[in-house]
Amino acid sequence: MQSKEGNIIVAKFVEGQAIRNIEKLAEKYGIQSAVIVSGIGMLKDAVIGYFNGKEYVREKLKEPAELVSMQGNIGRDAEGNVICHIHVALATSSHSLVGGHLLGGEVNVVNEIFIQRLENIKVLRKKNADGLMEMHLE
Repeated sequence: MQSKEGNIIVAKFVEGQAIRNIEKLAEKYGIQSAVIVSGIGMLKDAVIGYFNGKEYVREKLKEPAELVSMQGNIGRDAEGNVICHIHVALATSSHSLVGGHLLGGEVNVVNEIFIQRLENIKVLRKKNADGLMEMHLE
């Protein structure tokens, strides 16, 4: 379920890969650049990363977790592919929070996402010398 009002897009997902769902949303609405304002719900098989200055240290959560907060941005690479840069805070069954860069995860029950399209700012992602997709603005 999705709806649009001005530059705001609201989506409810009940299945699928969280990142891919947002990429598809960007493709459907022709989004070149946007801010992921809010995301709540639940994820299973979530993979989060902590960048140690050289690489992402990955952690796969062993159980479904509440998606307490999701924020980030959407841009495009030089070939026009959608690139999502997303950070999350996830609550485990012990009520502990873990978080970091979202590297993967599947919708569990629901994800409710609010996105604001940017009209005059163009977010471009280009690989830097370390192979990371660095943000550039046009």
